[in-house]
Amino acid sequence: MNIIDKIKKVNELVRKDGVYIKEMDKDKKNPPLTVSAWSKIKYFRQVFGDELGFDTQLFVHENHYVAKCKIIAYDPERVLATGHHKTFKNQGDHQACETLAISRALSFFGILESDITSLEEYNMLGVPMTKETKDPSSTKGTPVNQIVEELKKAPHETRLNHLRFHKYKPTFDMTFKTNPREHNLLVSTYKSRMNTITKQEKI
Repeated sequence: MNIIDKIKKVNELVRKDGVYIKEMDKDKKNPPLTVSAWSKIKYFRQVFGDELGFDTQLFVHENHYVAKCKIIAYDPERVLATGHHKTFKNQGDHQACETLAISRALSFFGILESDITSLEEYNMLGVPMTKETKDPSSTKGTPVNQIVEELKKAPHETRLNHLRFHKYKPTFDMTFKTNPREHNLLVSTYKSRMNTITKQEKI
């Protein structure tokens, strides 16, 4: 599997452990969804093995911790994603801070649902959460033109790949079988935005 396929595999495994929403959002039509930081770390290790790893740093201040995590390949200079987290000492310990920094880095790497904040972060903040019972990957009701606009506005490669290979994967797969014109529109929009993002990163 290539790296994109492995990210997709991790997301699938994480989702099976549970997808969660804030209690206050449970009656909304499309509430932000989140997953467990521990599930993300566990399945990242399972799927990527020793191919990729974490490089973490912890900074201790008077009343809080700050952790930084980099996802790296064999070459330590090749950083694939970076995440930070600040934890006040009256809310959690340095281990929790480090774990949540790793979770943030994994989110920027593409392992996430629609809400970047993990279940553990919400629990630490005392935000009531509930487990989602509907299939979070179901996007059949989203119009293709709306998906196209989201693809065009994706700010970076991680978000673009999340839309293509996770959030709207069912629509890409369905249109491939039932509507070649719409499928070609989706694919061409994805490729065009990826080319634009790649050029911007080289500047």
